[in-house]
Amino acid sequence: MDALLHRGLKEGNRHRHHYRPRGRRVRHGQQAAVVRALTAAKPYIDGAAPSFVAAAAMCGSCPQYVEAAFTLTKSGDAALLRDVVRGETPLLAAAKRVRELVALVDAYHRAKDKPHALARFGQTIGAEILFDSVITPAI
Repeated sequence: MDALLHRGLKEGNRHRHHYRPRGRRVRHGQQAAVVRALTAAKPYIDGAAPSFVAAAAMCGSCPQYVEAAFTLTKSGDAALLRDVVRGETPLLAAAKRVRELVALVDAYHRAKDKPHALARFGQTIGAEILFDSVITPAI
């Protein structure tokens, strides 16, 4: 009985089939999955797709990639976007890297029409800290 069990395990590993991926991963020097995700992010931004899931279904992508493409697009970092499209930087890692920046920019855009909110923010953080941590590094 033991001989039959062991024989099946040994022979089961011998005849593996190696399949090629169904589609090409790179087209014209661009990562196909990233291009699909960026394409799906556009209807979401324009309001034609109500969610990342719907946008992903429209373009043959997955919701996580569409959300990452959306975040990366909102960051405005063209060099990082170019690196992601070329495959030099993974999409999810790039989105994670700029997520906090996007959140800060969104918060600023929501508050810029409310001068009292910006003034209170400056008072809370402190003008010196704000200048030293935000403005000086940008110069």
